[in-house]
Amino acid sequence: MFVTVESIVRSGGYERREVRGSLGVVEPFRDLAHDSARVAAKLAMSIPRFTEFDLRRSVVEVTLVEGLRPWDGGLAGFEWGREGVYAVAGDKKMVVLPQTMIERRLIGGALLRYVESMVGAPAELYRFYTRIFYELRPEGEVIERELWKSRVIRQFSEVVR
Repeated sequence: MFVTVESIVRSGGYERREVRGSLGVVEPFRDLAHDSARVAAKLAMSIPRFTEFDLRRSVVEVTLVEGLRPWDGGLAGFEWGREGVYAVAGDKKMVVLPQTMIERRLIGGALLRYVESMVGAPAELYRFYTRIFYELRPEGEVIERELWKSRVIRQFSEVVR
């Protein structure tokens, strides 16, 4: 379960989201409620100069992780927009969530190159399913994001066929 805080930034007549911080765990410590509270509190304390006023101008995204399983790095059958990756290389560990793959265009072989550039050649690779819940506005409606419907994923799927 991962919690991400994004500030709403308005400039030049446009509105965009800027990630202020993200923190999470791939495997649960206890139950979802406990882990969510623990991660959110730790995240809020780790964001420099983050005030209650900033929180009112921010949205929260929660990514639920399930079904962690070993992965050989093969891209056939990988569910882009639904699955994330957990890599371990010695004492270095990293997670790549589906939303990061979309935002940074880490589709296909670019994902594996990115992982290797961050942690080196991973000794262990895992993949996992996600469900992503996202505030549309600060303290507003929450929706489930369906990244597999993304234009980036559709374009990639058409090229691979």
